[in-house]
Formats: sequence, structure tokens, C-alpha cells
Amino acid sequence: MHILIFPAGFILWYLAYEAKPIINDEVTLHRQEKNINKRNKLLNIINDSF
Repeated sequence: MHILIFPAGFILWYLAYEAKPIINDEVTLHRQEKNINKRNKLLNIINDSF
């Protein structure tokens, strides 16, 4: 029975590995830039209040 389970598991693992979403670097960089800008604005507001 193990002879059939291991190959089936490897085939399913390979299919799941191939179906991973592709990371778009441009979108990731844009989100990071927006987050950095928001963080800087908040830090400026906090620093100005003190």
C-alpha cells in the first residue's frame, strides 16, 4: 500500500508546488513604498506634537 501512497503524494506535492502564485516585484515595491510613506507621515506627526 505504501508503494502507491508515496508516488501519489509526490505527484500532488509537485502539482501544488507548480501552482504557486507568481510574486510581482513591481506591485510589492509599490506597496512597500506606500507603507514607508505612511510610516514617515505618522512619525512626522508624532515628532511635531512633542
